[in-house]
Amino acid sequence: MIRVSVIIPTRDGAGPLRTCLEALTTSFPADAETVIVIDGEDGSPETALATFVEPLRIRWVRAPRGGPARARNHGLAHARGEIVAFTDDDCRPRAGWVSALAAGAQVSAPRAVGGITLNGLQSNPYADAAQVVLDLVARDERTRFGRERFFPCNNCAFPTEPLRRLGGFNESFRTAEDRELCRRWLDAGFDLGSAPAAVVDHDPNTNLGGFLRKFFDYGRGAARFHRSGTNGSLRATAGFHVRLPVLAAPEVARRGPLRGSTLAGLLALWELANLAGFVTERVVRGQDSAPRVAGSNGTQPRVGS
Repeated sequence: MIRVSVIIPTRDGAGPLRTCLEALTTSFPADAETVIVIDGEDGSPETALATFVEPLRIRWVRAPRGGPARARNHGLAHARGEIVAFTDDDCRPRAGWVSALAAGAQVSAPRAVGGITLNGLQSNPYADAAQVVLDLVARDERTRFGRERFFPCNNCAFPTEPLRRLGGFNESFRTAEDRELCRRWLDAGFDLGSAPAAVVDHDPNTNLGGFLRKFFDYGRGAARFHRSGTNGSLRATAGFHVRLPVLAAPEVARRGPLRGSTLAGLLALWELANLAGFVTERVVRGQDSAPRVAGSNGTQPRVGS
């Protein structure tokens, strides 16, 4: 019986995916499989990565290009395990990652879990700043709510059937789809916990333009996330941005004068890019229109749609 299905969306072929699969082979359980979702019609990494098929029990599926949420739903629909674990092709799961997530997730009394994601490109200031942003957001939410509220979808696991019944990821989101899913998961009365032994190194090889585009898109996703809910999260998020200089001060100081000043400058640019994306989404979509929640009526994720 297959206990865990590891789902990895990919768009750019064999490049970053090879490193991810090499990391997975170090401790891949005997009761696990890997479902690689090729997002779009471009790229055919199957031949180049054939050596990983047997040790990772890989199945290749192709999804029409529609963003990461759709690709993950496509993998979810093809998964045979009772638990689905998600990571991305630019991540390197450390030894024991699959087992740690599987040990934390629960099928009965459904419980999803997330691990710890670290920046794998220490010399890249944009990767460093991006990871600091995500860490500060998650830490602030844990402090305010006294529990885990969401995990990035490059390091998390869910029991398969409850996730399918919930509708999987909301495909109308291109970013913040993990936050939206975790909110629906908690609203359904399910548990969300931490699996600190499940560690991945994230290698987002980006530059200034990519950093700004990423957080502009995240700002748009944040606007859709807050507009789609009724829990007052927008006010709490505004408070986070007010507190950001205090929250970020230890991270800036820890890096010393040169790297610290670079981080502080990039955090300021992040705020501007994030705000620009947020405002853009409000203007484009209209403040009162809410996005469609794919699958929120309890239907199964759509296969290949």
